[in-house]
Amino acid sequence: MEAQQVVDLINQVSFRPGWEFRAHVMAEGTPLVIVQALVETVNSDRDQALQGYPEEILLAPSVIADAGDFMNPDDLYAALLQWIIELEIHECREFFRVGPDKDAPFHPHRRDGQRAWDEMTGAPVAEGVRS
Repeated sequence: MEAQQVVDLINQVSFRPGWEFRAHVMAEGTPLVIVQALVETVNSDRDQALQGYPEEILLAPSVIADAGDFMNPDDLYAALLQWIIELEIHECREFFRVGPDKDAPFHPHRRDGQRAWDEMTGAPVAEGVRS
């Protein structure tokens, strides 16, 4: 697919309330597209969990896609949905908390949380913290 076609298709995607997708060509003449998700949520930090998550925030993760990787709109939509699933798993791991201390045993921004997740899922154990 062409980069502008990918941009146009992504900019028409709707998902659940509080989610918006934006895309633009990274640089004129390249097949690269920057895709951004704008997600209304709450701050998942432990201090916020202890208070019932009062702070509303806007997440804005992004990814670079190569338009040449997609043969048709369904290929693009499948890749976008897979990215959404990865974002959701990441957020689930941040919000999953246990006990009165609100410990997050699989927190993706902590080495021990990443290691516990990798061991549980059978993934190779990470040496560093991934985000």
